[in-house]
Amino acid sequence: MSALAILSCRPNSHPFQERHISLHEAVKIGRSVARARPSISNGIFDCKVLSRHHAMLWYEAGKFYLQDTKSSNGTFVNNQRLCKGGEESPAREVFSGDLIQFGVEVMENNRRGEKITHGCIIANITLYHQDGREAKPA
Repeated sequence: MSALAILSCRPNSHPFQERHISLHEAVKIGRSVARARPSISNGIFDCKVLSRHHAMLWYEAGKFYLQDTKSSNGTFVNNQRLCKGGEESPAREVFSGDLIQFGVEVMENNRRGEKITHGCIIANITLYHQDGREAKPA
């Protein structure tokens, strides 16, 4: 069995279907584009504030890691931004129960001059080791 990450949508998030992501290899988190469409088993979201290659999530040597991969609008763990915009962050260990945020809310004007807010992805993450144990902080 592979390690597993479950991303559950928070009420203040851009809406998305809960994700069950197998971490047998590093998984890209990013915005939906023509060849990369959202599904319940991947880290692709139909969300304007995400970069196409926003972050990476992986399991290595019994630990789970998240890294911002030079996104424009940031990656946050428990409300702490991993790095400045456009920079690659160091790998950050994550645990079950952490609050994960990809991007920030962005406001823009539509053609009629109305303000539109594009929400970001905010999720609770639940992580399971290969043996099925939940990855809680020590």
